Amino acid sequence: MELRPLGFGEIFDRAVTLYVRNLVPFATIVVVFVLPISILQYLLDLGSQPEFYAFVQILRHPARAQSQHMPTIFESPGLIAILIATLFFTYLLWPFALNAVAVGVAALYRNRPVVFRTSYEIVLRRGLQIVGMILLDLVVALVWYVATVLLIAAVVVVAVLLGKVSAAPMLWFWFGFTGAILVFILSIPLLAPLYVALTFSMYSVVIEERGVFESLSLGFARIFNGAEFWRALLFAVAAGATVFGGSMIFGVLAIAAAFAHLPGLQAIIEGLARAVITPFAVVLLAVYYFDVRIRREGFDLEASLERLSATNVA
Repeated sequence: MELRPLGFGEIFDRAVTLYVRNLVPFATIVVVFVLPISILQYLLDLGSQPEFYAFVQILRHPARAQSQHMPTIFESPGLIAILIATLFFTYLLWPFALNAVAVGVAALYRNRPVVFRTSYEIVLRRGLQIVGMILLDLVVALVWYVATVLLIAAVVVVAVLLGKVSAAPMLWFWFGFTGAILVFILSIPLLAPLYVALTFSMYSVVIEERGVFESLSLGFARIFNGAEFWRALLFAVAAGATVFGGSMIFGVLAIAAAFAHLPGLQAIIEGLARAVITPFAVVLLAVYYFDVRIRREGFDLEASLERLSATNVA
């Protein structure tokens, strides 16, 4: 496959082509992630049925809203444990499937087949580094959250202090309120390129065999720069909209199954959605990752892919 910079539309076109032609091996790779999460989701859906039924009854008979008890999953220690397990395994298993699919894309870039065993062998060799990257991602997410909260608090505090010495305190109150909302709204778009940068960092750990901190630095350097930031933001929004659109189709079917009191069918639909949509999302991210590296590094990427392909053969 030709390694050259791609236009924005070409990234999506190549991702669709690679995904459709290799749907079965990619879907097989993500089963490692999809299967345990689907089982846990089924148990969660099954336990949440009383809450869902009560909600439906209130929708049908609004007068019961004041008298009817609405059960929640937080009233059941078992459901809370299942919810925690679902979140834990999702966060733990997702990076391994993410990298395994990316390794498969790298193989396709060197005209080699996507092989389940080989992809996971390469990923598992970097297992400790992946876990380290997972923990570092949590730290980065926490720093972003704390920084956003502190900035919002600073805007409010400054507005309050200025209001105390001003002849128009209410005006400063509204300035502070508006400023806090603006900071919150402006912080949200940063999440999209931040997610892309962290995904690139995870790829660097496996595909480039870099250290954890070096991978994080490379991920941010490749995205948070004048040449790529806005392109990454546009890509993330477009990719998110595409994935969301596909998820909505399965979501409607899953809701229909829930209304029909069929939690098993609901779990199957939700699992199928993950098996179909997850690999496409990862292939799309991987194609964009390789495109950014081609633009920045050129020959270094070719050498890196050749080394990875040689490892595949070995």
